[in-house]
Amino acid sequence: MRPAQAQYLDHWYAQFHDHLLRLALRWGHGMEESRDLVQQFFLELLQKHPDPDTILNPQAYLTRSFSRKMIDDYRKARQQQRRMLPPHEAAYEPSVLENIVRLQANEELMHHLRAAYGALPARCRKMIYLKYFEGLTTEQIAERTGLNTRTVYNNLYEGIKALRQALQSTYPRMKLAAMFSLLPLL
Repeated sequence: MRPAQAQYLDHWYAQFHDHLLRLALRWGHGMEESRDLVQQFFLELLQKHPDPDTILNPQAYLTRSFSRKMIDDYRKARQQQRRMLPPHEAAYEPSVLENIVRLQANEELMHHLRAAYGALPARCRKMIYLKYFEGLTTEQIAERTGLNTRTVYNNLYEGIKALRQALQSTYPRMKLAAMFSLLPLL
C-alpha cells in the first residue's frame, strides 16, 4: 500500500469513525461490539487497497461499504444458526390424557375469566363487550353510547385492570394478550 493511501484511510478513520459507530449502534449492536466492527472494517479496507482518487464522496462510500459488511455478517450468522439447529423430528402429538388435562385447565381458566368479567361494573362490562366482542373502536363506542371518548377509554382501562388483577392471583404467568384472545369466547 502506498503511503498516500494509508494517509487517506487514517484521515477517513478520524473523520468518519463516530459516524460508522452510530450506524452500528442503530443496527442494534452494543458499544464495544460496534467499536470492534468499525475497527475490523477499516482493517479490511486497508487490505483491499482502495484508490482514494476514485472515491468522490468518502462518507457515502464508507457508509455503504460498512452497511453491506454488516448485512453480510448478519446473513452469515443466520446461516450458522440454521446449520446448528437439529433436524426436524417427527411432530409431537400429545396423548389423550394430556389433551384432557389441557381442556380441564382451559375450562377452569374460562370459569375464572367469566367470574371476573361478571364481577365488573356494568359500564366497564359494556365497554369491554363493545370493544372485544363487537370489535368497535373507542370512537365508535363513544358514538354508540353517547359518552366522551376519554370516558370510554377510562372505563376500558379500569375494566381491563380489574380483569388482570382478578386473574393474576390464579394465573400469575398469564399475559395480557392471552386474556384478550379469550374474551370473545365468554
